[in-house]
Amino acid sequence: MIMRIFIFPWLLLLSLSAYGEDNGTAFKLRAIPEIHDANANTSFAPALPLTSLGKDRSREELEMRTDWNGVNLVATARSTAQQGVKPDKQLVINELYYDATLFGERFSLGKKILSWDVGFGFRPLDVIQQENRRSLYASTLEGVPYLSWEKFTADEAWMLVLANPGRGMAGEPRDDESLALKYFRRFGNTDAHALLRVSRRYSFEAGASFSSVADDGLEWHGSLLHQARYQKSLNTLTLNSGIPLSASDPFVTQNFRHGRKALLGATLTGESGLSLLGEAWYDNSAYTAAEWRAAADLARRQEALLGQAGIPAAAVRGSLAYGTRYFERPNLLKKNLLLRLSHRSEVESWEPAIDVLYTPEDGGRVVSASLAYEANRYRIDAGLRLYGGRADSAYRLLPEKRVVYLAIQLAF
Repeated sequence: MIMRIFIFPWLLLLSLSAYGEDNGTAFKLRAIPEIHDANANTSFAPALPLTSLGKDRSREELEMRTDWNGVNLVATARSTAQQGVKPDKQLVINELYYDATLFGERFSLGKKILSWDVGFGFRPLDVIQQENRRSLYASTLEGVPYLSWEKFTADEAWMLVLANPGRGMAGEPRDDESLALKYFRRFGNTDAHALLRVSRRYSFEAGASFSSVADDGLEWHGSLLHQARYQKSLNTLTLNSGIPLSASDPFVTQNFRHGRKALLGATLTGESGLSLLGEAWYDNSAYTAAEWRAAADLARRQEALLGQAGIPAAAVRGSLAYGTRYFERPNLLKKNLLLRLSHRSEVESWEPAIDVLYTPEDGGRVVSASLAYEANRYRIDAGLRLYGGRADSAYRLLPEKRVVYLAIQLAF
């Protein structure tokens, strides 16, 4: 597939730039082509034509930011193209909210990005926005409908948020109605956070986090979340000793009690701008190594049915495609280790970085390298991500082995 950069949005941006300069409105245009290499050495490979994995794609975005009398708006016109699929065009309202002060208290309503917590690779306390911190290249997030009350001083702040009002338990956890209370307090060089959230899906969630600067070059942070309930989707075919095929989605969502998410990390920064970040985290809702072994065994049994008389190949590929749902979680396994080396200088415009994510339960790894250049009104990002590890590890089973991306951004 040849990645396409649409000309019309660039011309549109140039025509809007004069308007933006006169009205306090800013525009950003992004073009993000991605090249995905499929992994043929996995039992899930026959399902690739039925999934989005291993296929080249591109994304073009025109983003607008403006505010008027307390109303803040961020909107994105997006066109997404994927190999073998008709391009999809959509208009996303990332944020649209109003801030007001009444009787000395601050109130806000609308739709807003509500990313919380202190981690780099994972954020246990990000219970409302639920951002995937390991996405390859993240554009502006889409916010959450909400009502909020805030009270703050120089050293502390309270925030009460009603998210997704009226939705109850929605199809996806991010869209659930919930009530959350967040508290922030500064103690010298340490920032402390605490929260309590109530929702129908998870009952109650309570957690706390901190970020502390020990000296000029060392920062460390941690986070802990307890959930009264948590959920996990499991493939019922892993329990089937007969023909391991299904004409419908075999995944079921199961509820569990007493979930835990935790993170601990530190960043060491030198005077030259070189930074070394290390993080370890645990996610109770992710899969275990045993569950991945069961998924791999099921995929091998399904693949072995290809070409057998009386068994339609489409049924085998369809069942394998259902199995790729295991790869949809941000954390594929419960235990994760991340090491990241980056460099940022106040003089130079280049920002190189490389990180390695390792899953000690099964010996899997993800290596990501990126390079960014920013000057005046434009920014260029390029990156490479490699999936690997032991033969039976989750990341080695992934039907992708390599992703290369380029992101070009022009701002007015």
